[in-house]
Amino acid sequence: MNSLRKSFLYALVRLGAFVFMLLPFRFSLWVGRFAGSLGYYLIPAKRKIVYANLKTVFSGELPPSKIRSLTKNVFVSFAQSFIELLCLPKLISLGLDQYVTLEGRTNIDHGYEKGKGFIFLAMHSGSWELASIFGGPIRGPYHIVANDQSKLPQLDKMLNEYRIMAGARIITAGVATKEIIKAMHRNEAVSLVLDQGGKNGIVIPFLGKAVSMSTGAIRLALKYGCTVCPVWIQREADGRQTFKVFPALEIVKTGDPQKDVRTNIINAAKIFEDLIRNHPQEYLWFYKVFKYSNRLNVLILDDGRTGHLRQSQAIASNVSDLLRKKGKFSNDSTVELQWRSTGASTVFPFYAYIAQYLRFLRREDVLRFFLTPECYKELMKYKADYIISCGSIAAGVNFILSRSHMAKSVSILTPGLLSQSRFNVMIIPEHDKPRIVKRSHLIMPKASPNLINAAYLKEQRDGLIKHYSHLKGNVRTKFGVLLGGDTKGVKFDEAVVYELLRQIKDAALHYNADILLTTSRRTSEGVEGVVLRELKNFERCSLCIIANQRNVPEAVGGILGLSDLIIVSGESISMVSEALSSGKRTIVFSPHGDYRDAPRDKYEDFVLKLHDQRYLMVSSVYDLKSNIAQLLNRKITLKTLDDQSIIQSGLEAAI
Repeated sequence: MNSLRKSFLYALVRLGAFVFMLLPFRFSLWVGRFAGSLGYYLIPAKRKIVYANLKTVFSGELPPSKIRSLTKNVFVSFAQSFIELLCLPKLISLGLDQYVTLEGRTNIDHGYEKGKGFIFLAMHSGSWELASIFGGPIRGPYHIVANDQSKLPQLDKMLNEYRIMAGARIITAGVATKEIIKAMHRNEAVSLVLDQGGKNGIVIPFLGKAVSMSTGAIRLALKYGCTVCPVWIQREADGRQTFKVFPALEIVKTGDPQKDVRTNIINAAKIFEDLIRNHPQEYLWFYKVFKYSNRLNVLILDDGRTGHLRQSQAIASNVSDLLRKKGKFSNDSTVELQWRSTGASTVFPFYAYIAQYLRFLRREDVLRFFLTPECYKELMKYKADYIISCGSIAAGVNFILSRSHMAKSVSILTPGLLSQSRFNVMIIPEHDKPRIVKRSHLIMPKASPNLINAAYLKEQRDGLIKHYSHLKGNVRTKFGVLLGGDTKGVKFDEAVVYELLRQIKDAALHYNADILLTTSRRTSEGVEGVVLRELKNFERCSLCIIANQRNVPEAVGGILGLSDLIIVSGESISMVSEALSSGKRTIVFSPHGDYRDAPRDKYEDFVLKLHDQRYLMVSSVYDLKSNIAQLLNRKITLKTLDDQSIIQSGLEAAI
């Protein structure tokens, strides 16, 4: 801020103070209420911060409409407090007792009786400047620690003039500790705040999350035995203020300094937590209250497609790993998106497209018109720090929610009509041919994100062995077969599946290998019949899971973990990606029998490109036995896909 702007702002504040001190005080407060309401609409950046903070505390308790109403009340309350600040000289001259009622005088008297100093412990809430100077005439010398307003030194000087006028003594921040200790030795009073501890504070549970709290008051109490009384000021219906002084904190001393500081701060914070929940409009929500929280919430939006959900879960796992490295922890939640109707799911992407250009449409409560009441209610329970979605329709919900929550947004695959720049991170595999957008942090893995890593494979393998104990200790070579099913534009040919199994059986007999096979939920009854006829009594088939008859959650992961070579159908990009991520040699076959006969679409392009890059082998079902031989005999060497490092480093740079 340049000197001209500083001078203009100071002159404006001085002019405001002059005008409001001439006007009747009640009329001035009415102007404050009007200005606060106006500010709610004209300052969207601050409105978003306040709403997101309130959402953190009241999600699940209050609907968005109530939280918006509270947000507006916060603006109104703050504006009235600012008017009171401008009118302080007038209020002081007329007598603060006319505008402020004191509750808890006996708590002050008892505090002074100890003779070891007195601390008024406050929060940044209500008319805090009025509260800080109201302590001045209570009893004896009264000190206020004043942080320098380096950006507006003239305003800082004006505030100190007001404070001194009320009888307070100023302690500058640079020498605060020494001066406070001297004041305690003289049995004098000092006003300190508990919240906004910043980097040097201690992070404790507060309002359902975690907040950094200042430790100064509690450390003084532990070391010098001074009295600490929590104080709170709140506006009443008639415009007057009530200044409440609560009984002194019972300081816990166990001999462990760090533990004692934490315990006593938690006890003090609990008093203010109850007050803030009951009077949320009084608190200063305009800064990032939960900035230093070590527990963050990750919300996964499930569009109902299993492959998309697994990709989102994989990225959520990456985010959790990154947060853990920073000493933070994540709480993951998943909400399945359920639409009111086909029309609602059709219209919503167009609404989201318009909302990216019109800010006032980016309200999370509009989702109630598109989602079922049950889904909307479930979604509103959460306040997220990270929102992860996969697919175009979920991307729109991600966009709306991330703006309301002030959350980091991660979108996987192309976001449909929305611009990539609307998300903090875009993860679009190379096969989707993503556009490079300057304002978007784009991560381009070769395959689809998935949960497959060494730890996951071990967990899934052990889980599968629990279901099928005969697999334990089997050291023969194993062919893992992942058989998909019909999907849009793709229909499995039973004759192709028969030839596939014939070739695999011949290879298994030749190499004394075992077959581990699982179908998918998309596999047709006809194909399932072929599988059962060919493998049910085949001596080299150790495992044959028909997914539509028995759901074994560890089937795919367990087979990937146990097998030496993977044979997978190419119609599922997710399934092929999981096979590649396992690090096992992978053969991909076409549901049409041969890729030379298959129509070129994104599935074929994906597989053939990775084949050309030597990450997998494409095979006709008619050549499968010979291609298995080439891989087992090491005549062809495949590269290992390492998308995890690409995704992890990309997320680390963006998050």
